[in-house]
Amino acid sequence: MDKVRDILALVVILGILGASLAGIYFLQKGIEVQIYNPERRSVVRTIAAAGEVKFIENNEIISPFSGRVSEIFVEKGDRVDEGEPLFSYSEKEWKEQVGQKEMQIRRYEDQLSSKIKQLERELADLEESKLDWVIRGEELDNTIEKQKIEMDRRILESEEALEREKEELKNLEELLAGQHVSRREVDQARERVEALERDLINVQNDRDRFFEVELPLKKRNIEREGIRIENNIERVREEIAELDNPDSLTLLEEEIIMLQEEINRLEEKISQRVVHAPSSGYLTNLNIEKGQQIVPDRKVMTINDPEFVEIVLKVDGKDFHRLEKGLEVEVMLEDIHPPLSGEISWIATWAEGNMVKAGVKITDRRDIIKPGMQVEATINLPGRRLLVVPPYAVFERKLPDTRMVIREGEDVGHYVFLVDKDTREVYPHRVRIGQETADFVEIVSGLSTSSNVVIGNTDALNQLGSKFSEWEQRMIEEIKVNFTGEK
Repeated sequence: MDKVRDILALVVILGILGASLAGIYFLQKGIEVQIYNPERRSVVRTIAAAGEVKFIENNEIISPFSGRVSEIFVEKGDRVDEGEPLFSYSEKEWKEQVGQKEMQIRRYEDQLSSKIKQLERELADLEESKLDWVIRGEELDNTIEKQKIEMDRRILESEEALEREKEELKNLEELLAGQHVSRREVDQARERVEALERDLINVQNDRDRFFEVELPLKKRNIEREGIRIENNIERVREEIAELDNPDSLTLLEEEIIMLQEEINRLEEKISQRVVHAPSSGYLTNLNIEKGQQIVPDRKVMTINDPEFVEIVLKVDGKDFHRLEKGLEVEVMLEDIHPPLSGEISWIATWAEGNMVKAGVKITDRRDIIKPGMQVEATINLPGRRLLVVPPYAVFERKLPDTRMVIREGEDVGHYVFLVDKDTREVYPHRVRIGQETADFVEIVSGLSTSSNVVIGNTDALNQLGSKFSEWEQRMIEEIKVNFTGEK
């Protein structure tokens, strides 16, 4: 809020000192003044600047890749031709890396070959296991058939034996009724029948258990083993097919491809180890040394064509707004007469240390300028008609301290005294000035050719200036009270 208040106070001060002064009148009592009407005057303006002759185009030599510099074939200042060798990289480390990567590829290829052989052996073993599994399945079927025949035979024999014993028991029971045999013989015959019945039941149970429990279990085990063998065979075949498929790469194959690409890059470096000049010219910069390790994309040398030079001027930043492309320039070089002619070809968009750079294209005798020459130049600005008044008619007033934030230059105002011919009264009037010389001051705004400006005499100007000062101090005190709170 304090900063906003200060800014508002600044606007009010400038407004009062710029606009309100026009409403203040000083009655003239015995003061005679001389008046002057501002006039339009044609003025030729120039800007003085200094500069240096420089190359227009720099052909920067960029290091194509990282490596160690083995030889430098040129020196700074040498004239080089297009295609001439400039420097070379050491190939020793690159060749060592190629050898190491080739050895790694061979190891990976051996591992890949071993992997294929291992899979082929595993597949052969699985195929053999499958054949054995088929044989065991057939043997199981044969065994089942034999066991079935054997069990049926035992059941048949048990049934026949049981029938004979039952018939014998029946005969003995009939003989017992006629008392031809003893009770003991009948009981023994009955016990044999019961024993045979139990044996028949056991044989039948054995057959049922075999077909209902043992046989299904054996078949399931055989089937599971077959499924396992088939799955393993399918897995191994897929792995072998993947190794044989050029569109499907294993990790080892990917590593081999990556290593081969690295070898190709290294071999490309070796084939391009000597760097040649891309154009003819003079070597103006040399930023590498023999044995130095350099990184890619580094500026290592600069080649300049002496046919393409220009003059670079440094112009005071306050004249930046006056610069335009195409302005005529006179260039002075030591011991060279007459001056050279040229024109502004480019203007920098930023300042360096309050100085702005501008390029000058020489239009005649280009052959006599060389890079590094120091020059003095005069830039001819377009002539124009200015509204001017004598320098002593303009008062410069600096605002007293009001504790406000004011940028440099904003605490200064310029004024003239104007005369109202009808009322014969004199009043201060703020103006904006431009170019200043010993003969005139340019009025940018605030006056016209019909304005009556007080220019004398000296006593009158002194008296008016004194009154101006008194009025200014009175108004500033009011501003302090009203806007800054000062007492």
